[in-house]
Amino acid sequence: MTDILKIDGIQCQVRRTGRKSLGIAVERDGSVIVNAPQDVDSTAIEKFVFSKRLWIHQKLAYKKETNKEKIRRDFVNGQGFLYLGKSYRLRLVKHEINTAKKNGRGLNGLRFNQGYFELPVTEQSRARDHFIRWYRRKTEEQLQARLPRYVDRVGAEVKGFRVLDLGNRWASCGTKGTLNFNWRTVMAPIWVFDYILVHELAHMIRKGHTKEFWSIVARVIPDYQEHESWLYEHGVELDI
Repeated sequence: MTDILKIDGIQCQVRRTGRKSLGIAVERDGSVIVNAPQDVDSTAIEKFVFSKRLWIHQKLAYKKETNKEKIRRDFVNGQGFLYLGKSYRLRLVKHEINTAKKNGRGLNGLRFNQGYFELPVTEQSRARDHFIRWYRRKTEEQLQARLPRYVDRVGAEVKGFRVLDLGNRWASCGTKGTLNFNWRTVMAPIWVFDYILVHELAHMIRKGHTKEFWSIVARVIPDYQEHESWLYEHGVELDI
């Protein structure tokens, strides 16, 4: 159940969860989420949000500034695009590119070649679509390679995964034991990608960000807070 609360000019979404204490988070899109136990009344929630109002305003201001600084993607020659935490330049070429051997898409797809992204200049108007398809494929490859390793370490049971456009969410637990992953995740360093994967696998065992949930994450990634901080500071850069 989700309620809307407005305090000191701050609009919050209140989510009732199985956690034992109140918690608050400012999402990448600037939305403010309050996670509250089922038995905490609205007055206590209002007091909690009011006590955190300065912190919330500071976080919202930071989000606003980082969103302003978001790089505009024009898909021009020499523009950099992230892959596993590193930036690689786009090279527009005049000749056709045969990608059939690698992805079955035939001529004129995007390819990664000797440290450059290469795309026929005739495909520039469709560059974003080409990049999204490429990132989706690479996300699938990383999940296929890394999921078995972390499933065993976390102790979760996963029946499959899907790579989707999840907007401002990095990943989510689907129904019937499936994982949903954002194609943008493969733009992050691999150690951050792994954190997102472990984070979501832990949610398959414990819903909500409870003490038990974080203990599962910490067992696999002891310095998970460093990974989380990287996402908070650089997450806005993971887009095209």
